Amino acid sequence: PEIQGVRPLLEVQQRLSALPQRDTLLVETLKSREGWLLFLYAFAGRRVHLGLGSLLAWRLSRDRPLTFSIAVNDYGLELLSASEINWAEALNAELFSETDLLADIMASLNAGELALRRFREIARISGLVFSGYPGAAKSNRQLQASSGLFFEVFKQYDANNMLLTQAQEEVLRQELDLQRLELTLRQINRRRLDLHAIKRATPLAFPLLVERFRESLSSEKLADRIARMVRDLEKAAGPEHEQ
Repeated sequence: PEIQGVRPLLEVQQRLSALPQRDTLLVETLKSREGWLLFLYAFAGRRVHLGLGSLLAWRLSRDRPLTFSIAVNDYGLELLSASEINWAEALNAELFSETDLLADIMASLNAGELALRRFREIARISGLVFSGYPGAAKSNRQLQASSGLFFEVFKQYDANNMLLTQAQEEVLRQELDLQRLELTLRQINRRRLDLHAIKRATPLAFPLLVERFRESLSSEKLADRIARMVRDLEKAAGPEHEQ
């Protein structure tokens, strides 16, 4: 029954892109109004995908100034760049190299979103960022802007700040699994890259988009956005699957 229930989604995934295979690494690219997106499905778990996304973003931005947003789930990761990027050229062997892994991970912590995400939570709990009065709470966007400003100031002018150090230590201890990340990179390098330029979000990409939207949209706007995406998927599935 479970397989029958997801069969329509699998058919849509196959039609819009491809289904993951044991010997391939499925990667999808999409140009949207937000920017240039990459969806990579390593099926290695959320913790590994957090580290992998941060690592890839760091390595991609070494040669040119690029900023990435990262979203992850148990199946894969999403990278979003506001600047144009040729994903087919960027996805080379060096990007997935195991060489200098620890050094690059530490560098990515300072440059990327992993430590920033943890710092946001620490800043909120510590009272560094005021979330607003009852009935007049600040929006997620306002809170992220405030904590992000503190993060950048501490990183540039007070690198030994206790809250900043705590964020970095918690990420390494609680969120990253370096051994599994290294194993995942080794497995990726054994697989054939299956790259697809998609025109709309696939069923596998859908949850990653929602993960990113959740951080920047209010509950009502998020619900509206998800409803539009569901209608788009239903349209792709064909009239027999539309409600």
